[in-house]
Amino acid sequence: MWLLNFFSWQAIDVIRWENPESYLLVKKWDRPFDEIKDDATLIVEPGQAAIFVHNGKIEAIQTEPGRWNLKTDNVPFITAFKNILRWGESPDKAEVFFIKTTEITNQKWGTKNPVKYIDPVYNFPVKLRAFGNFSFKIKDLEKFWLNYIWTRSEVTVDEIRDLIVDRLLQYITDTLAEAKLSYNEIDANRVELANKIKEKLNKNLGDLWLEITDFRIEDTNFTEDTEELIQKIASKTADAQAINQMWDVDSQAMQNYATTRQLDALEKAAENEGAVGGMVWTFVGMNMGQNMWANVQSNSSWESVEEKLLKLKNLLDKGLITKEDYEAKKKEILGNL
Repeated sequence: MWLLNFFSWQAIDVIRWENPESYLLVKKWDRPFDEIKDDATLIVEPGQAAIFVHNGKIEAIQTEPGRWNLKTDNVPFITAFKNILRWGESPDKAEVFFIKTTEITNQKWGTKNPVKYIDPVYNFPVKLRAFGNFSFKIKDLEKFWLNYIWTRSEVTVDEIRDLIVDRLLQYITDTLAEAKLSYNEIDANRVELANKIKEKLNKNLGDLWLEITDFRIEDTNFTEDTEELIQKIASKTADAQAINQMWDVDSQAMQNYATTRQLDALEKAAENEGAVGGMVWTFVGMNMGQNMWANVQSNSSWESVEEKLLKLKNLLDKGLITKEDYEAKKKEILGNL
C-alpha cells in the first residue's frame, strides 16, 4: 500500500486544468497537495486564471497564461505555493481553483412570462414576449471567488446564466416604460432597447462581479389577447385614414364612383335567376333609363331654346323686327323654361 502511494505521489508533477469542460466556469483542482513533487509544473492555459487558497484565504492569483516550475520560478503564485509546502503548513487546507477569464458567449435568454406595460399611444395593456442572447465575463476574480465560489468545487455556466436571466424581466419592463414606444415601434428600436437593458444589467450585477459584454434582442411577439387588440386598432386606423382621404376626392370622382357602383349592381342583378333577379333588373334598369331620358330631354330643351334665340337674333340683325319686338319675344322664350 505504501509503495502504491509512493508511486502516486511521484506521478503528480503537473498542476493544470486540462481540456476544460465547456459547461464549467470554475473548477477546483482535486488532487492532494501532499502528493505534489517539489519540481512540479503549474500550467495556466490562455483564457484561464489560477487562484491559490490556503485556510480559506486567497494567497495569490495567476492571470497570465504560462508554465512555472515550483523549484526554480519565483512569481507570486509559485512563491506562496512553495511557502505552504516548504513549511508544512497544513497542505491539506491548500486549494487551487481554475477560472475561465474569457468571454462566455451566445447565452440564450427568453422571458419566462410576458412583459406587461401600457401602450403610450393607444393606451391599452400590452403583453410582450422577447428572446435573444447575451455574453458575459467575470469582472473581478478575487471578489467573484469571495462572494460566489468560496467552498464550492465547481460553478457551471448555466447557473450564472440563470442568475442573470432571473433579473432580466424587471429591466425589460422598466426599459419599455421609459422608452414610451408603441407596440408597432418596438421591432424598429430593438438595438436601442437592447443597449439600455445591457446598461441596466451591468449597473445591477455588482454583487456578482459580472459584466455583460453583449446583449441582443433577436425576436419579439405578443400574446393572443394582445394580437386581437392590435388587429382591432389596425382596422380602426385604416378606416380613419380612408375617411380622411375622402376629403381630397372631388365631386366628379365621387359621381363616377357612384355610377360604377350602379353598374356593378346592374350586372349582379342580371346574373341572378328567378323572379327576384328579374325584379331587381327591371327596377334598376327603369331607374337608370329614367335618369338617362331626363338627361336627353334636358339637353333637347336647351338645344330648342338656343335655336329660337339664334333665329330671333338673326331677324333683328336683318332689320325685319324692331328692338322692342326682339326683347319682348326673347323674354317670352326664356320665360317658358
